[in-house]
Amino acid sequence: MIGLHGIRTPIGVDVGSRIIKAVQLNVLRGRYRTAAISVVPRADAEKELSGQEIRELRRVLKRQGFQGRDIVLAAPDQSLLRGVFDLPRQVSGAPVAQIARMELSRMHQVQPDSFEMICWEPTAVGQSQSTMQAIAVGCPHETANAFLDQFDENGFDVCALDVRSAAAARACAPLILAPPAVTAILDLGWSATKLLIVCGGTVVYERLLANSSLSALVARLSEKFKIPGDSACQIISTMGLSAGADVQGLDEQTVAIIRRMSRGHFDGVLEGLQAPFAYVARQYPGEGVKRMVLIGGGASVAGVSKYLQECLRVEVATAAPSDILESASHLLAKADNPAVTVALGLAKFTGV
Repeated sequence: MIGLHGIRTPIGVDVGSRIIKAVQLNVLRGRYRTAAISVVPRADAEKELSGQEIRELRRVLKRQGFQGRDIVLAAPDQSLLRGVFDLPRQVSGAPVAQIARMELSRMHQVQPDSFEMICWEPTAVGQSQSTMQAIAVGCPHETANAFLDQFDENGFDVCALDVRSAAAARACAPLILAPPAVTAILDLGWSATKLLIVCGGTVVYERLLANSSLSALVARLSEKFKIPGDSACQIISTMGLSAGADVQGLDEQTVAIIRRMSRGHFDGVLEGLQAPFAYVARQYPGEGVKRMVLIGGGASVAGVSKYLQECLRVEVATAAPSDILESASHLLAKADNPAVTVALGLAKFTGV
């Protein structure tokens, strides 16, 4: 769709367990600018996405300035088939994808023709001369079709189904260091925390960190002080790890407990980073992780970037849309939310 401010991209839609994030961009003379941003709470985080929720999302987006029905979705992470394979270096091109498909089907015990797959070869640093590495991600047809049909039947036209990790790397591209330097992207999500290692524009490593979701911290705080989850989430976001944050009239002992619980949570995240950071140091000798970029709702927790930077001794930056692209003045508040960064990456999908 073309207007005075350029061409509107499809809408990037990132469906989370708690909220749905949507971003649409303008493209003018090859430059992106945010055109519309929306964060829509889910009706029930414990239930599957419903047709009614999707229809309501359509109405909300229309009211909030989004244009058109075309969308790019992120495939449900929990349904994806993943694999990393060492292959003979003389194998290249189509045979790599064929071998990866067969290995992925064997690993997950599914039929080779039962899923769509993308496959790529990461930057060959620290690999032997005789072997190369291939990374493959597959999405089962049954899962993909059911997910796409939900949106197609309720007012949207789905242009593409992308992978969240690819969308995250695409969104954070302006903050990713030039190769051979290695950048980590830490997605501090509500239901999961995921680490991506990126060299240039290519994801070379992906890992889910156990027991480190933001929801787990909120649940512990909610139980400790017998307060609603939304209140606990607000307290963590505004107080978090920052000594100078607003304590919202809480007494000194309560503040100390909240900060101790928050620090303990992120200490667990740091522990989960030790093994992958050591792996990167071995695979990329002399490089290692030089910068870490934070996205997801947990990246908004007060003081978290400073705390992680001090502990890891690497540069840590937050990647909200406002840190990546120019935004209209009326969108600045929404653009300061790193929870919508993956949706921005989906909107930048160029295969449509």
